[in-house]
Amino acid sequence: VEMTSCWILYDRRDLAFNGFFAGRLLEACTDLGMCTRIVTTDDIPDHAPDALINRSRDAGIAERLESEGTRSFNSSLVTKVCNDKMATYRFADSISAPHMPASVPGEDAPPGPPWIIKSRSGHGGSEVFMAEDEDEMRRLCGTLRDPLVQSMAAPGRDMRVYVLGGRVLASVMRTSGSDFRANYKLGGKAELCRIPPAAEKCVSKVCEALEPDLVGVDFVFDEGVPVLNEIEDAVGTRMLYSLTSLDAAALLAEHVHSNMSL
Repeated sequence: VEMTSCWILYDRRDLAFNGFFAGRLLEACTDLGMCTRIVTTDDIPDHAPDALINRSRDAGIAERLESEGTRSFNSSLVTKVCNDKMATYRFADSISAPHMPASVPGEDAPPGPPWIIKSRSGHGGSEVFMAEDEDEMRRLCGTLRDPLVQSMAAPGRDMRVYVLGGRVLASVMRTSGSDFRANYKLGGKAELCRIPPAAEKCVSKVCEALEPDLVGVDFVFDEGVPVLNEIEDAVGTRMLYSLTSLDAAALLAEHVHSNMSL
């Protein structure tokens, strides 16, 4: 039987920060008998692998390889929708998943102030700002390449639900007493929590419509009700490793292996 060839795709700069996860993924895929290598977006070989574990947020490369028969984890569709926050909200509307109102410059501003101004393509809490008035909103929009304006949810608290192959792995509440953003790597506090029924229903709808492999479905709270904020495509796993005994890389490798064996 021919071995499944598998690439783990990273942007070179991201690989430097995520060496532990990339290495663990390489080890786990190799242990399962897949012929696996780490590939960077600036050095793509001229043949297509059987499987692509896309940690690069680059939908174009995944799309090209899919057209040559590669199975991509996540698919290029997931990568496209999840790495453009406005596309995420339009997708949310299509599945009737509630989210905080959002618009792009040139459209009517959503209810505010205050507003959240963020880059459509940012991740990890970078390029996210708060505007207290219209002048500040316009100024902040001018500093970003692809801004969107959003009504503000309850500050300093959000929840991430880790989902693998349609199954919830864990749900984590992130809180910050000092910042309106609650991101773990920005110093927020994280603890495991139960997933509220409204969030669970939303996660099910996302999985049914997008069929993601491994994602983080992020929620903010609007008067106590969880509403969809983002879907993280190349989702970070630090919280899973620090709060649970789950080995996210091994679980992802097993998911890829079992799907390639079908």
